[in-house]
Amino acid sequence: MNRTTADEKKKKPTGTLLWLVIAVYTFLLPNARLAYDAIVNVYGQNAAGRVPIITVCILGLIYALAVYRVHKSLRNLIFLIPCGVIAYLIMHLEKNPNKHIHIPEYVLMAWLLFAALSKGYASRDLYLLIFLCTAALGVVDELEQGIHPARFYGWSDMIVNSASGLIGIFTLMGIKQTQKADWQWAKMLKKSIAPTGLVVAGLAGAVIMCVSLFRVQAQGVFWGVYPQWLFYWNMLYLLLAAMLIISGRYEIQVHNRQQVLQNESAFSYEANIIRLWILPLSVIMAYMYVLVIYTAVSGVPFR
Repeated sequence: MNRTTADEKKKKPTGTLLWLVIAVYTFLLPNARLAYDAIVNVYGQNAAGRVPIITVCILGLIYALAVYRVHKSLRNLIFLIPCGVIAYLIMHLEKNPNKHIHIPEYVLMAWLLFAALSKGYASRDLYLLIFLCTAALGVVDELEQGIHPARFYGWSDMIVNSASGLIGIFTLMGIKQTQKADWQWAKMLKKSIAPTGLVVAGLAGAVIMCVSLFRVQAQGVFWGVYPQWLFYWNMLYLLLAAMLIISGRYEIQVHNRQQVLQNESAFSYEANIIRLWILPLSVIMAYMYVLVIYTAVSGVPFR
């Protein structure tokens, strides 16, 4: 390996580092309100309420300059149209200005996820995976707020988080070159039935969990309100997800090695895509369930 290549590798963040940044960022998101409250205390509610829209405008300007620098054309700015529509709807339908800070938060989340997931994944179906991960992390954010002494769990924030992540995806579509969506890799999911089934079951359980937690929030108690079978499923999922990750069973099971050797590059690409669809979602849902179990065991109020 020559010196230039070695230097480039040192400069390029590793996937592990990027996922660590995403984990820390997600963990700190519920405390972002503290910065907003500090602005309110110093400058007043009206000034603080303008912070999200000013931030969005600044990001839009930076984005426009980046698009022009990359493509030497302003044609790709057309992707700012859906971004503007979504941002307007959020600000029009959600009257509380401190909720608007979620827009830049989850635009940045989408960008971080793109950086972490795009290595070796160049087709447009990557954007669907980014949206699912962004929406799931938005739910994690709300679960963390539910056990935060100064925050609250709410469905409107989940919608705002997901919609803001969609803004981030549109900006990525305008600035990044990707190939046409190719779902050939999905045909190989039948060779990874167990991990794929675990992800699907985990997502279904997460939806039921979110609905059940609204009842917990309303009644102020966990036990006797949160379904017992769902609590047991939360624990079972953690066990199965840990076994999946430790054993490496998310890898495609190879039955015809000669066929793989004949088209090794295609197999490696598809194996990597399936890994990216299974592992991040599995870990995110596992953390959701950890937060629920922590709430149940610790007795902390879920607000």
